[in-house]
Amino acid sequence: MCARYTLTRAEKEIEKLFQVQVKDGFEPNYNLAPTQEGLVITADEPGIAQKMHFGLVPHWAEDTKPNISTLNAKSEDVLEKKTYRPLVQHHKTCLVLADGFYEWDKKSGKSIPYRFVLKDRPLFAFAGLWSQWKSRDGAIVYRSFTIMTTAANETVAKVHDPKNRMPVILDKYTEPFWLSKDISTADLLSLCLPYPDEKMEAYRVSTDVNAAATKGVINNRPELMLPLNSQ
Repeated sequence: MCARYTLTRAEKEIEKLFQVQVKDGFEPNYNLAPTQEGLVITADEPGIAQKMHFGLVPHWAEDTKPNISTLNAKSEDVLEKKTYRPLVQHHKTCLVLADGFYEWDKKSGKSIPYRFVLKDRPLFAFAGLWSQWKSRDGAIVYRSFTIMTTAANETVAKVHDPKNRMPVILDKYTEPFWLSKDISTADLLSLCLPYPDEKMEAYRVSTDVNAAATKGVINNRPELMLPLNSQ
């Protein structure tokens, strides 16, 4: 599962690398947690990067209460789930922008956090799906997303052993295909592959990152993503 990630790059860098306009601004997030707003690029509006809530809320839900089961969508059985099947079929795909993500090593009985980054790309995108929920009176519109997952590569599996999963990280070649409305469902899902080990690295960070918030205050500061031995 990918339940926490980072997006700390400046707006201008995001706009340049993805050839988009950042809509409504975005503040760096060093510990982006469920229900918080991430930055996504959708197949419907590929020219903008817009904020949506992490943790998908389907349009038929009673409310926007978060559900841990919709933070990630397992790519191998996504078409078997009523929450995700129509989103795939109707090309409600998105790029979830990030520059790293966290996973926890729990083999010792403790939750020891690691941050994963790409060696060759300071900014990248997870494959995602998005949905729009509206209140019955139409006054509230809540857009949200989930991150696709696949089998973990060796780099991630060393840390995240219990489930052997990792987020689907797209490369520059496959990003346009994930947003294409002309691609078949089978071809779309064929893009959900483990990212190459040789292009990733991981390092341990402080357990301070374990809490998404402390006493109601969001836990979001640059020190959280620093290597443990540099703090």
